[in-house]
Amino acid sequence: MRRALARLTIALLAGAGLVLAGPGAARATTTVEIPAATADGISATVKFYGAVVPRHYNPDPTAPFGDRKCLNTYHDYNPTPGCGGFKLDVRLHNVRNQPGYLAGLRSSVYGFQAYADTARTFGCLRPDGTFDHATGFVVRTERQALLPTYYYTDANWIIHQHREYPDQDFGPHFYMNFPAVEVSCPEGTTPTQYGLKVTNVQVTIADDNVFGHTTWSTPGPFYA
Repeated sequence: MRRALARLTIALLAGAGLVLAGPGAARATTTVEIPAATADGISATVKFYGAVVPRHYNPDPTAPFGDRKCLNTYHDYNPTPGCGGFKLDVRLHNVRNQPGYLAGLRSSVYGFQAYADTARTFGCLRPDGTFDHATGFVVRTERQALLPTYYYTDANWIIHQHREYPDQDFGPHFYMNFPAVEVSCPEGTTPTQYGLKVTNVQVTIADDNVFGHTTWSTPGPFYA
């Protein structure tokens, strides 16, 4: 398998890494350039953004609406205010110069997949709003499969977009909406998600015709 190793370049990370965007939400945008494995291969731009970190953590796993929402509704591909998550967008470069693309081939597989390691820190807020580190704990996942954003991970849709709009580059889009976690706090304190860390992001495909058997990787980390 050809591997494209990451060269990390942060395009924008506002302030200390967070831009507060309303109650219970934290958003940061970080862009990473991943060079092609070979001089004539496909490189990628990966954007981490749209992170939701519920500061007052009170999720409802059955709720499709409201501040405690954890369920996505029809054509809803976003992290929820109750459970939190993030988005990952990818743009692929030099696709139009690949032999299979020039030959007019379609992809031999449906599409792209993405994975990441995640770490969510939880705990309790004191009445003055400070975090009680003695209550903190971390929920970790390794090689968490990210969720596809609609049909934007379809390899043939991406090929079509490159042909339809020759002055733009396209790639797959993903998101993560986390499952709920139980956080128990002493009386007078408030459950909170204190932070989110995402590492070891991989975007991969095994296509015989256009994109090759390729994994674009970046260690990160991405914070929210």
